[in-house]
Amino acid sequence: MSTGPVPPSPAMTATTARFTRRPVGPVALVAGALLAAMVAGCSSTPAGTTTLPSVNVGSVPLGIYAGSGEPTRIAGFAARTGAKPSLASDYLPRTNGWAGMVTVNGLRRVLAPWQGSRYRLVLGVPMLPTHAGHQDGTMTEGAAGRYDGEFTTLARTLVHYGQGDAILRVGWEFNGTWYPWSVTNRTEAAHFVGYFHDIVTSMRAVPGADFRFVWNATSGSEPLAASYSYPGNAYVDYIGLDLYDQVWGIPQEPGLAWPRYVTEVDGLQWLASFASAHQKPAVIPEWGLTIRSDGHGLGDDPLYVAKMAQWISTHHVAFTSYFDVDAPDGQHDILDHAFARSLAVFERSFAAARPSPLLAPAS
Repeated sequence: MSTGPVPPSPAMTATTARFTRRPVGPVALVAGALLAAMVAGCSSTPAGTTTLPSVNVGSVPLGIYAGSGEPTRIAGFAARTGAKPSLASDYLPRTNGWAGMVTVNGLRRVLAPWQGSRYRLVLGVPMLPTHAGHQDGTMTEGAAGRYDGEFTTLARTLVHYGQGDAILRVGWEFNGTWYPWSVTNRTEAAHFVGYFHDIVTSMRAVPGADFRFVWNATSGSEPLAASYSYPGNAYVDYIGLDLYDQVWGIPQEPGLAWPRYVTEVDGLQWLASFASAHQKPAVIPEWGLTIRSDGHGLGDDPLYVAKMAQWISTHHVAFTSYFDVDAPDGQHDILDHAFARSLAVFERSFAAARPSPLLAPAS
């Protein structure tokens, strides 16, 4: 999400689609009274909660998304919070067709800034791009091997830019409804699995490639449970879940929201059990505070930050990444004054003496 208004970028193009799961209005319409109500609700101890847990998880590798190709913004985030990110989250552009998504020239603006940076790249990889506003291909064609060559080209491009060890979130949030690779039934799940197999196989075969692949669901009840789309252990290194501080169907109270995040369909409890069953490390590649114009974000919510740190500290989480960019769905920039109390908890929970290296998952 964001550190404030940022220029349009390939990554923001990706995030625009990312945030169409629910109807939204302009972020500017968020009323001060709504924010005040959220803050007031979070400052008291809500029903069913205790005092904020105090845990430091600075030893867990941390990533930040601060805009596309923005290593200096990540450094600024580190200086402000005391965190020591070792990972940088970014997204391949998906609105310029295949050439804009996989070639050396097409990805120069996204990948060149990361060359020589100290950050390991965690990259959102679309399964299908668009061109001139039209979807460029289908999942059925992908499962049949039609785009294997495109992903071979992508792997070579990543190696060219020194990103042969990038962590790739192929078809992230597939169990939502907002991307061309969305899975809503078992037939689509089969196409997703077949296509995922081809992408991983094609990219691993390129000389210099040492990629890690994240199978990356989104939290909450969506059309089809994520597990139907699991590609199998041979094609997956990490099992991931994206989780933002927003709820529907219950009062907007932190003390009610956090238990929902744990127990909901494809929630944190599912992530822990599914990853354990498949002997894979769990990861949380996107999480963030949220202020939404429709009121479904919980605003300045220190309980969410503290509970996230506590959950990470008590589970086998290989890495996590905070989405620090304001986006079309709402505000997420934790450095914004609107999240002052949450920022204080973040600084306490994620400060680190040094960056934490990411250990390779067991084969």
